Amino acid sequence: MYHKLIYDTYMPHISKYKLDKAAEHRLIKTLELVLSKITKEEDTSAFLLALLTPTERIMLAKRLGIIILLKEGLPESRIASTLHVTRITVSRMQLFLEARGKGYELAIEILKKEKVMEDLKILLLKLAGYAARAAGGRIKPSIL
Repeated sequence: MYHKLIYDTYMPHISKYKLDKAAEHRLIKTLELVLSKITKEEDTSAFLLALLTPTERIMLAKRLGIIILLKEGLPESRIASTLHVTRITVSRMQLFLEARGKGYELAIEILKKEKVMEDLKILLLKLAGYAARAAGGRIKPSIL
């Protein structure tokens, strides 16, 4: 019930017209099956390009970035300024992490196995340091 409350309260709704539960379940299972069967990175990219808008892709990528920075112990305000999201978004992601952290733990384990995690953490932490200095007016904006 807690998970449903989070989804219903904070997640965007696709339509006010609801599918029946059986059809909804079948569609979700179909999506999960397709995702589980894609094994090549370029195929995953092609599928996500077809499935998601650029805005949806960056939204999901930022969510993953938020989780990584939360796990690194950065303050919510710093994460928000670094990734250009609201503190409310970061707080929601903290709730999601607490409520259904297993999925995020799986993602982090994949990143670690692929040796991407350290590079990503370094980039995000560097960006966080830059955002903090830029917000204080101590440096001119530049591209990392």
